[in-house]
Amino acid sequence: MSGRSVLMAVALSLWLLISVAVFVTVAYVGLIGVGVVGLMMWFICTLAELDTDAVVGGDLSAGFLAQQVATKTGQTQEERTTSFGERLRSVRSVHFFRNLGALLAVTGIGGFLLFQL
Repeated sequence: MSGRSVLMAVALSLWLLISVAVFVTVAYVGLIGVGVVGLMMWFICTLAELDTDAVVGGDLSAGFLAQQVATKTGQTQEERTTSFGERLRSVRSVHFFRNLGALLAVTGIGGFLLFQL
């Protein structure tokens, strides 16, 4: 069994556990649960979006930043295109899930207010 298939099995198992926990939460508390899950998704995706260009390693010094800039400028055109494609794919998925979280939050909280008040 390859390492990739093991990682996929672990990821899918965690996804199943998380989705069961969300389903139980929503079933227990109703539409406000949908709103809370949406707010959590929205918050996490906003944090992920803000953290895309963060310094890796925590040591924020001039030498470290200069090394990062030198590494970026020393890349070939193909390496820059590949890294740009990866960042674009990541940003698109974060935007999709952030918008989905906002939609869930509005739907859940709006539905709760509509049916409870």
